[in-house]
Amino acid sequence: MSLDSLQARLNIHPVDRQYPHERAGKHCCELALQALREGSYGIGALLLDERGEPICEGYNRVFSEGFHSSRHAEMELLDRFEADYPEPLQRQSLTLIVSLEPCPMCLGRVLLSGIGRLLYLVPDPDGGMVRHGHHLPPAFRNLLQLQPQFPAQVSDDLRVLAKDLAAHNLDQLRQRWCRAVGR
Repeated sequence: MSLDSLQARLNIHPVDRQYPHERAGKHCCELALQALREGSYGIGALLLDERGEPICEGYNRVFSEGFHSSRHAEMELLDRFEADYPEPLQRQSLTLIVSLEPCPMCLGRVLLSGIGRLLYLVPDPDGGMVRHGHHLPPAFRNLLQLQPQFPAQVSDDLRVLAKDLAAHNLDQLRQRWCRAVGR
């Protein structure tokens, strides 16, 4: 599937108001498409205030401007958030929504950030950590219990689109990673 066909699907996708996270989920998919256009993994993240309005965003930039292993969507978002909001906020009232279930590195950072809850559009059976939280060290398991994490309430069509964005060019991106780290 080409980036243009993914863009076309995104353009025609209506925001279904019966799903509370549909609008934010579509925005995550738009960010994921931007990541793909820059040659990185198709993952986007959005931080919402207590009213559900976006206050910060990020997308995967691992291969943007060279190779940077920590430039996952969640890490980019949290770096920007912490730079833009250095004063204490009511972080418990914030929601992080991401197009793909966070990896172990990102889940750890999200838990340590104090963000109130975490939503994801698509589970990641190969790299996601939320569903495997029972394998975390005790301190992180305790943090996990303080923060609700669950699949976002979005339409099936949007969930399929998020999955397709995350899977786009995955084999080529893995080969690119192997070359970048010398494997």
